[in-house]
Amino acid sequence: MRAICFMSDFGLAGDFVGSCKGVIVSISPRSPIVDITHDIPEFSVIQGAEVLQHATRYMPDGAVYLAVVDPGVGTQRRAVAIATRGGEHLVGPDNGLLTPAAEALGGIERAVHLTNHRYHIEPVSNTFHGRDIFAPAAAHLASGTGMDELGEEIETSTLKRIEIPGAQRTGRELVAEIIDIDRYGNVRLSASMSDLKLDYGSPLLLKVKGEKSMKVTYVETFGSAKPGDLILVPDSHWKLSLAINKGNAARALFLGLGERLRLEIPEEDSPSR
Repeated sequence: MRAICFMSDFGLAGDFVGSCKGVIVSISPRSPIVDITHDIPEFSVIQGAEVLQHATRYMPDGAVYLAVVDPGVGTQRRAVAIATRGGEHLVGPDNGLLTPAAEALGGIERAVHLTNHRYHIEPVSNTFHGRDIFAPAAAHLASGTGMDELGEEIETSTLKRIEIPGAQRTGRELVAEIIDIDRYGNVRLSASMSDLKLDYGSPLLLKVKGEKSMKVTYVETFGSAKPGDLILVPDSHWKLSLAINKGNAARALFLGLGERLRLEIPEEDSPSR
């Protein structure tokens, strides 16, 4: 049986995740379920897409990805299953959530609109397609059901696509967007290590909301700084994170998702590689 890798913005306070997993186990009891995360911020399709894309590097070959961040549930947006050239499948809403991960898995080979009610949990709730449409489709795919059974084939060019934010580098200035804030208050940016191209220990100037610049140091790890220091550190996704060692950067600087930050390399410092 194929593994099912499950990601959502459901959180763990209610019965949403448990209900979906109950449906999966009732259809495909031998499929292992990997919980990627259920703490994607509510309705944040872009953040979900970035997390799912990155997670594909560490998931089992041939997995079925069940991903639900679905602010358009109950509307005309399609419920889809996507087959990749690498042999994986992705199931979820057609809102751009799935396509970056599908491209990371070798590219999109074909897709179907999940219209066959024989593979739904009836009656289908207008507010919980994760349980009633997506979870059963993922479970049936994992147990060997063909995509053709699940619905009508659609042109892959019609699938919704989104762009995961990047960074803009102009001379000595790097502008990046906040794409995530973790439970420690570390602020993940849309910029990567390769965008910065500096040696560890290099100083930078940070400008937030047009206010006076603050000094920040680019370090290899949290332990390279003193408690309370404002630092820039590469995270496990090789994205840059703004952090306060043993503190909460988001709270201290009043930062939120989607805000843009400016990092400036001081004149006396220059990229070393």
